[in-house]
Amino acid sequence: MPVMEDDFQAFVTNLGKYNEGKLVGEWVKFPTTEEEIQKVFERIGIGSADEFGHVYEEWFITDYECPIYGVQELLGEYESLDKLNYFASLLDEMSAYDQEKFVAIMESGCDEVSDIDDLINLTYNLDRYDFFPGIKDHDDLGRFYFEEGGYNEDNRFGSFVDYIDFERFGEDCAINENGKMTDAGYIRETGDSWNRFYDGTLDDIPDEYRVTGGGEELDDPGKILVVVVEPGKKPRIEEIDSGLESLQGMVGGYIQAVYPYDDPVALICNEEAKFEGLPLNRALRDEDGEVYDIVAGTFLIAGLTEDNFGSLSGDLALKYSHQFEQPEVFAKLGDRIIAIPMISEEQQKQEAKEQKDFEVNMDTSGLAVSGHVGTWHTIDNKEVDGHTFFLMEHDAYGDEAACLIVDEHGKLSLSDVYNGFDEHTVDLLRQEVMAVDRMPDPSISAAEMKEYGYAWGGMLPMREEAAAEVMKTCSVYRLYADNSEGMVLDAKEIHDHAAKGGIFGVEKVEWKAALERENYLKAAEMSTEDDYGMIDGIINNGPKETESKAPEKTSIMDRLKAAKTEPHEDKAKPHKERKPERDL
Repeated sequence: MPVMEDDFQAFVTNLGKYNEGKLVGEWVKFPTTEEEIQKVFERIGIGSADEFGHVYEEWFITDYECPIYGVQELLGEYESLDKLNYFASLLDEMSAYDQEKFVAIMESGCDEVSDIDDLINLTYNLDRYDFFPGIKDHDDLGRFYFEEGGYNEDNRFGSFVDYIDFERFGEDCAINENGKMTDAGYIRETGDSWNRFYDGTLDDIPDEYRVTGGGEELDDPGKILVVVVEPGKKPRIEEIDSGLESLQGMVGGYIQAVYPYDDPVALICNEEAKFEGLPLNRALRDEDGEVYDIVAGTFLIAGLTEDNFGSLSGDLALKYSHQFEQPEVFAKLGDRIIAIPMISEEQQKQEAKEQKDFEVNMDTSGLAVSGHVGTWHTIDNKEVDGHTFFLMEHDAYGDEAACLIVDEHGKLSLSDVYNGFDEHTVDLLRQEVMAVDRMPDPSISAAEMKEYGYAWGGMLPMREEAAAEVMKTCSVYRLYADNSEGMVLDAKEIHDHAAKGGIFGVEKVEWKAALERENYLKAAEMSTEDDYGMIDGIINNGPKETESKAPEKTSIMDRLKAAKTEPHEDKAKPHKERKPERDL
């Protein structure tokens, strides 16, 4: 591909070994051949057995490199190698002009393209666009249309051409025809309809572009990729037989399929689970987040075909793994059922082991962090007020994904870190380790807040009653188990959130300031109280009965007149009574 500066590549990874905490994979350059793919599979262990005799059969893609703008963002972890090879082969077979046109179309933002199937179809729809590689800006475009439109035929404008604003003219032309300037040139649509030449199935890929022996791996009609959700455990992505007997075995009885989501997926569960008394598993929620049903027993999330259950795409598999990531327990509150996030026995053991035996350092890799997919390695550290924090990068995605920050024991402190230990991040960490004299709610600790799912220690946790009281002086936040928060704007929100098992928080900085204001008021009042009684917010509770009234005030002129008319005599010092001060 002479127009493309770099190769189109994918990093193919052994899924089984990845789940064991090992990143075993290899870069594959497309287009490729079936023979080369088989060699790659052999080198990364696909087809080999582990120590228990289980064969590594599954793979996925952990990274891409593509020189064409926007392509990499459209490709998922479980893309078909056959589709990738088909797409790369079609690009490779294009002329240099068509390759430049394809690059320009993608750079301009093509609304018709959203996945690998659309990318393949775009290669067949290049005639829907006009491409002018020599036009780099609106001035070029204006001059082009001026000449091509015959406006200056026989040089009719003469030297007046120098006074024409070609840039403005070109800009108007681009707006009128919805054209776009790109690094490759100017691109515009012709108005022709979009044709779907490729239907998205493996059967529609010509044999010469197949590299996986006909696509037997994840797309084998006898196998489907699903998310398995068991009570009290984190979900897992698994490839299972698509037959009825296999599905019944997974859920432990006759199956029932429901369709609670807009995505093309089915929730497959045990039809008699509740009657059989199987343990409650996960809640189903409406658009407002209210629980309307609870699934009992193990269930599956599977994809849909035209007439049956099918494999999930990689993106949907990750989406629903994340959605059901947190195991739940349930409680009856009045006439309502609420779902409470729980920590599984497996997680408890793992966290206890980490707390006791594990310490993060600059050589740490393969770290599993609660609430986040994949494993992480250390790339930087920072000491903040005597505490050390570590910046963690994703083992598979590297700098393509946001980083995390954990403490010395691998506990999550901050998510979505994009600029390392910048000033803002260090400030958040400083708030996390900041000491406070008194907790707003002694009935709940910061450790319990983190077990609940909210990680930032710069927030002090509270339950309903304390939150209602603290809201009188400070901003209060609803805390969620997905490590997010929302400010409470109305007192009613406190009751509603608490009814769902939620907890609340107040930022340490604001709480500490409130305590300082309270302490200052107490100190000020104590220094001016007459009776040293109880602190009631009023300085000087009142006059003492033993004090006498102060003399009335007179003007200087009155006092001078009196001094002239009255005989001089020695006067006793007046007995002064203290006049009450104004209440504060």
